[in-house]
Amino acid sequence: MPTLMVIVASTRQARIGHTVADWVISAANERADLTVDVADLQEIGLPFFDEAHPPMMGQYELPHTLAWAERVAAADAFLIVSPEYNGSYPGVLKNALDYLLAEWQGKPAGIIGYGAYPESRMIGQLDFVLRNLKLDRTSIDLQVQTPWTMLDNDGKLVAPVELNDTLASMLDELSLAGAEVVAA
Repeated sequence: MPTLMVIVASTRQARIGHTVADWVISAANERADLTVDVADLQEIGLPFFDEAHPPMMGQYELPHTLAWAERVAAADAFLIVSPEYNGSYPGVLKNALDYLLAEWQGKPAGIIGYGAYPESRMIGQLDFVLRNLKLDRTSIDLQVQTPWTMLDNDGKLVAPVELNDTLASMLDELSLAGAEVVAA
């Protein structure tokens, strides 16, 4: 069974990112064909890249890099949940991606963006970086516009049917592609 790493990319103190991610994680955990690993970048706390050698050399020396590399290598697929900040994605996400190279390559990845705008400019920019890291991109991505308007009285995201259907399609695609990674 493939392991799907859900990367929570917001590290702000007051963030809705984990609420959006909880919706994604809940849907993924309901499936019998995926194991879910939640990688909350706020909890992981990677410093700005500080290795002596570039990631392309694969000569990691620092404990936090070795732990991150092991965790990413163990994942078979990725689903990144990221806000859009000023037309792009958070620097902490770029830093986490830039720490490694080989561990990302050849694995499927999808993007779930959220924010105020209906079309996320962040998704296009992040797509470019993921393709440069040689991740295999999903055929669809998902933009959750104004997620703060979709919260119930308990603060849980209650997405409309269209978003749930798109998320299910993304998870189907990531599960199938992740299973191919496991089999390889």
